[in-house]
Amino acid sequence: MENNQSPVEIRERLLHTALLAFNEKGAKFTLEDISRTLNISKKTIYTVFSGKKELIEEMIDEGFREVKEEESYIVADTRLNTLEKIRKMVIVIPERYQAMDFRKFATLKESYPELYQRIEEQIEREWDLTIELLEKGMEEGVLRRFSIPVFKIMIEATMERLLERDEREGFEYMEALEEMMDIVIKGIETKGGEKEGKD
Repeated sequence: MENNQSPVEIRERLLHTALLAFNEKGAKFTLEDISRTLNISKKTIYTVFSGKKELIEEMIDEGFREVKEEESYIVADTRLNTLEKIRKMVIVIPERYQAMDFRKFATLKESYPELYQRIEEQIEREWDLTIELLEKGMEEGVLRRFSIPVFKIMIEATMERLLERDEREGFEYMEALEEMMDIVIKGIETKGGEKEGKD
């Protein structure tokens, strides 16, 4: 790996392996776990990342960059009506993160509280595309008039609470997001909204 791959390829493999290790152990995974899995030296890891904290930070940022890409695809998808776009936009999870045990992110609160705060900040920012869709839904008459700031706060608070939940609560993160959106959409759509929202 060290001799045959470019720095970009090494970085991508490190991020992918860190994601798998984090999914298994949360913040308790070690750089030794990464080096052993990839059969490389820790020295090689340090040529790309200054340490575990930076590796996790980049893993988080990469995930949210992929979320933004997915959101752009959703907005441009002419097969989806406005309500369908809103549903997908609010709970979008990139494909390689869909099998993630999101409860593991709670392990960051103790070890790397600033990184956990970074996740919360990411959840709370860059709502512009979603807000545009909500406003479009109101204009089309498929959504009733409601307070978008209140909607935003409700979604953010639910997502953040789901990250902190106890694993004994018996539901998966993606399932919980889907259920949340069922409840939310039923509360904001007008009667017959699904049909009226077709592009």
